[in-house]
Amino acid sequence: MIFCKTIVTDDDKLDSALATLSKDAIKDADIKYALRKIAKPLIEEIQNRTPIKTRTLHDSIGVLKGIRSKKGKPFILVGPRYYEPYRGYHAHLVEVGSEKYDVSYEGFKMIFKAYQAKEKWMISNLADEMLKLMERKIKRLGL
Repeated sequence: MIFCKTIVTDDDKLDSALATLSKDAIKDADIKYALRKIAKPLIEEIQNRTPIKTRTLHDSIGVLKGIRSKKGKPFILVGPRYYEPYRGYHAHLVEVGSEKYDVSYEGFKMIFKAYQAKEKWMISNLADEMLKLMERKIKRLGL
C-alpha cells in the first residue's frame, strides 16, 4: 500500500485540491479500466496453457461481464465465460480433473499456474497504473 503523510498550513488552493482528492480520488470505473488492462497478459497466459485445442475453451477465457461490485470496492473476474457466444462449460473439469471429479485425467491447473506466473508482474503494474491515474487527477486539478 502507498501512504502519504504531510502537514500543510495556510494554502487554500492546495487545501481544496486535497479535499477534492480525498472525496473521489480515483473513480471505480477508472480502477476497473486499469484492472482490465492488467488482466490482458493473464488472459493470454491462461489461453496459452489450455490443453484442448478445440478453441471453445481457449476462446471462452476472458473478463466476465455482468458482475457488479459495491461502490468503493471495484473488482473484475477473469476465467471461462459460460454465456453466449462462449462455451467454457468444461473449464472446471480441465482445471481440476480427477482431484474433484470422476474423470480419467489429471487436472491441468492452467488458471492456477498462469496466475502464479503473472502475479508479481500484475501487482507491480497495478501500482504503476494507480500512480498514473493519480497523476492525471492532480493535473486536472491544476496542481
